[in-house]
Amino acid sequence: MKDGGMFGGFHPFIKLLLLALVMLGSTLVVIVVGMIIAFPFIGGDLLSGLGTGDMDLNTLRYVQILSHLGLFITSAFIFSILIGGGPVKYYSAGKKPLGLTILLSAMIMVAAVPMVNFLMEINQALSLPESLKGIEQWMRSSEDAAEEMTKVLLDVSTPGGLLFNIFMIAIIPAIGEEFIFRGAIQRIFKQWTGNVHVAVFIAALLFSAMHLQFYGFLPRLMLGILLGYMFVVSGNIWVPVFAHFLNNALAVIFYYLVHNDMIGFEVENVGAGSIAPYAAAASMLFVILLFRFMRRAEHSHAF
Repeated sequence: MKDGGMFGGFHPFIKLLLLALVMLGSTLVVIVVGMIIAFPFIGGDLLSGLGTGDMDLNTLRYVQILSHLGLFITSAFIFSILIGGGPVKYYSAGKKPLGLTILLSAMIMVAAVPMVNFLMEINQALSLPESLKGIEQWMRSSEDAAEEMTKVLLDVSTPGGLLFNIFMIAIIPAIGEEFIFRGAIQRIFKQWTGNVHVAVFIAALLFSAMHLQFYGFLPRLMLGILLGYMFVVSGNIWVPVFAHFLNNALAVIFYYLVHNDMIGFEVENVGAGSIAPYAAAASMLFVILLFRFMRRAEHSHAF
């Protein structure tokens, strides 16, 4: 797995540092340029909102999109040029995924729901020792603040608002985060350690930590592991991109349907309660089986 860009021959640690610098620089540039573009339209409101943290919904959405474009999509594009000769080559983005693999990736995301919900229950029940209660309170307050912001973004009542949320919360993050975490970080750690399983786990760990949502850490870690192995098995970045999109889009759609009183079904309740451990075990076995089918499909196609 050799890289052919300007910095392709550097040690993986240097590549990781370069990626961090590119992400930081891209974020600053995109946000500054975005603010300059928006200033004639929402100048005063924009500056006061940024200063106080009390932004109106449209400004909050705009800043959210800018941050994702800078931190993930723009940086992924620039990094691929510096390291591997461009996104098509470096991320294997020019390959068309198998239809069967895409179908199996969707089935994996659905089959994993009871396992993810069980990990969420475990995560929510975790507590720190008494000596670290101050840190735990800060974690709880940070989590509550993040949850409130998510609710503000998701709270729409029109089909247009739903489509915009799918674009903002499903499409942009799926592309940007997968290109960075699976396409770049997982690849770097595979080169560094020589062990694909270690690379998948570390990339998933960083993926979960990046969200800064401590009481959703374990389920997001599992999501990252599933996405990582989809990339390993398929060799195609668009497979985890699609699965990531599907996961986020379904969350957005179900929130919309539930909070507009269209359905009474809560995804978080799937496999919950007294059957949770058994549902999680069955979920894990089904996911493993689906991955085996995916590997066979890819292997058959290769020959």
